Amino acid sequence: MNYAKLYTWVVGALFLTAVGYTLAVELTTRGVTLESGHKALHVLLGLWAALIVFKGLEPQYRLFALTNGVLWGGVAVVGWAYPDLHGLDAFNRLDTILHTIVSVTGLAAFALTKKA
Repeated sequence: MNYAKLYTWVVGALFLTAVGYTLAVELTTRGVTLESGHKALHVLLGLWAALIVFKGLEPQYRLFALTNGVLWGGVAVVGWAYPDLHGLDAFNRLDTILHTIVSVTGLAAFALTKKA
C-alpha cells in the first residue's frame, strides 16, 4: 500500500479545509498575525498536496510526507519544550499534539512507502 499517497490525500485535504477555514476566520477577526502566518503555511502545504494529487506527481508523495514529518516535528518539539511560547496557538497543548500526530504519521508514511 502507498501510505505516503494516503497521507498526502488526508493531510492535504485537512490543511486546505479545516486549517483554511480557521485561517479565513483569523484573517477576518484579527488580521495578519504570526498565528495567521502559521496557518497560511499549513494551507500552502495543502495546496502542494492538491497539486501532487491532481497532477499525479507520484514521486512527490513521499517527499510531502517527509517534509511534513520534519517540519511539524520541529514545531512539535518546540511546543513540548516551551508550551504556549509567546502565547501563540501554534504552541498550545492541542496544536502541539496535532503537530506531533502530523509529524509521526508523515515520517511513518515516508518510511513505509517504497520509492516510486
